[in-house]
Amino acid sequence: KHLWPLKSPSQPAIMAQLWEVVGGVDKGGIIVREGEATGSKQAADRLSTGALVEELQLKGDRLNYKRLTGTGPDEGWISIKISGKELAIRSDKPAPASGAKAEAEPEDLASFLEARCAKELTKPQPSWTPVGMEALEKVTKSSPGMFHGIEFPWDAATLEKMGPAWLTKAFHAAGTIPRSNRVTKVKNIKQHVGGGACAKLFFDVEYQKPSSFVHTELFAKIPWPLEGKTRSDRVASSIMQQGMEIGEINAMRLLESRLPFRIPRYYFGDVSNETTNFIIITERIPFDKKDSDGNQIDPPYEKCRDWELKGETHEYYDLLIRVGAKHAGMAKGGKLATLEELDKFFGSSSMRPPEHWGMGPHNTGLAEKEFQAKIKMGAAFVEETAKALFPAHVANPDFIAKYKHVLSTVNVYTAEINWWCNRNPDYIAWSHGNLNVDNVWFWRTPENRLDVGLLDWGGASQNSMGWKLWWWLYGCEYEYLNEKIDELLDLFIKEYHAHGGPLLEPEELKWQFILSALCQGVGLLGAVPQMYQMCKKNEWPTITDRRDPRIANNINGKNTLRIYVGTFITVCRMIAEWNVPAKLEKWVDEFTEIAKIPRKQIIQA
Repeated sequence: KHLWPLKSPSQPAIMAQLWEVVGGVDKGGIIVREGEATGSKQAADRLSTGALVEELQLKGDRLNYKRLTGTGPDEGWISIKISGKELAIRSDKPAPASGAKAEAEPEDLASFLEARCAKELTKPQPSWTPVGMEALEKVTKSSPGMFHGIEFPWDAATLEKMGPAWLTKAFHAAGTIPRSNRVTKVKNIKQHVGGGACAKLFFDVEYQKPSSFVHTELFAKIPWPLEGKTRSDRVASSIMQQGMEIGEINAMRLLESRLPFRIPRYYFGDVSNETTNFIIITERIPFDKKDSDGNQIDPPYEKCRDWELKGETHEYYDLLIRVGAKHAGMAKGGKLATLEELDKFFGSSSMRPPEHWGMGPHNTGLAEKEFQAKIKMGAAFVEETAKALFPAHVANPDFIAKYKHVLSTVNVYTAEINWWCNRNPDYIAWSHGNLNVDNVWFWRTPENRLDVGLLDWGGASQNSMGWKLWWWLYGCEYEYLNEKIDELLDLFIKEYHAHGGPLLEPEELKWQFILSALCQGVGLLGAVPQMYQMCKKNEWPTITDRRDPRIANNINGKNTLRIYVGTFITVCRMIAEWNVPAKLEKWVDEFTEIAKIPRKQIIQA
């Protein structure tokens, strides 16, 4: 005999109470905390809207739950209502079948990525508070990121210390691997200090559930070390260009599934507003090897070394312009995200009224004393120190007088040029900001067709496409640019319009391109002392070719000198050979008439 009463078959089993999350529609879900108290630690992830959870405890309006469906922390505490607004409601929906997986390995990668991107687009954009040099005193401190609210590694040592547990937590927080999987091992961590924008990490991982869905060879961008030869680079990137990583993280976390070309598979990205540390983790591109589809990937190319391209120059730049125009046109036409969403996450220069550009009858560029000192150094570099690199019609007093006058004018009209290039919304679109051969990877299909994927989204923004076209093309050889510029701009106009953008005027686009080049010409003047540090001044007279290894090779692992030299040559030759002095004078007259700002005095250097 049984010594305890049996449950009658007619009596229903006591079922756990289920709840459905209905709040947080505009934020990607509702806040989860580790404890009952509303002041307890907040979880990194939100509990997704629509998630079904099982009640473990209910204390007033605080629910301790176990997640059954949806995404977010497996367990935690949530508020079921705030200020009378319901965030979770009792549900009579059936619970998932016993043994069913709340989140199985997805079969369709495209759908998985789109669901993640769509969810990210519903979240608010964290704001960046400007920081000063005092932030660099904290670079060795672990600090939560602004996107996910969790601490993160910023170099090889901290990645090794935080290990697979952190990688699992990070990838789950970013929604880039299913919660049914986790990282079990991290190995072969190598730090590389080189390139132009940041340091890098290369490392391998193993997963609890290996599959073709996840990558085992990973790559991360991290800050320059604040020491030795990269100290000045860290100061420049963290202070002078602070927050640049936000655009890159946003481009990948928000739009990865919608871009019309490959980008490296995104796994995690975050940046600390307190320390300026950051990390961006993606798949590692197998340069100079065959990929899993049998495509032969080209070796990594360097900016301003186009003589190393394995194919015809036009093949590479036509492709870059086509893919650049395509995604800019799609963005302009609302095909990547709504224009409101792009404005929320990337801002837009079209949102700035004329009075916010700082225009006026005064000098809106470098202070006159500073500019005069810099233009003197720049002119001496062209006419004397490095004259062997410039054609005779450039390295002579007549051209130098024009060069000084042009750059003096551009400096005085800096704010006005910025406004001019961004005054017409038709020419403003979201796109990659630095589409050079070293910011992409190329491959050949088995049919020998050239294709491309895009890297390095740090400059992704909504502003002048004429401005950005300069930054896409400034690293090519001047001879090629001089011969093909009109064809390349016409190709951009055609593809931009075909994919959703308005039809642009070639003359206006080219003038924005030229003005952008001239602004960089002013910026280059301040680089002359740094150029002499990288190559001693007494060596320049014997350098007669840009392929001379003293200026063509990376110096201290960086491409800076080669880019400075190439751009100096390109800007000078554009001024000399594109009738820039006359066109600039005509533009000043046109601007003066439109803006009703008196013509400014140009002090001759």
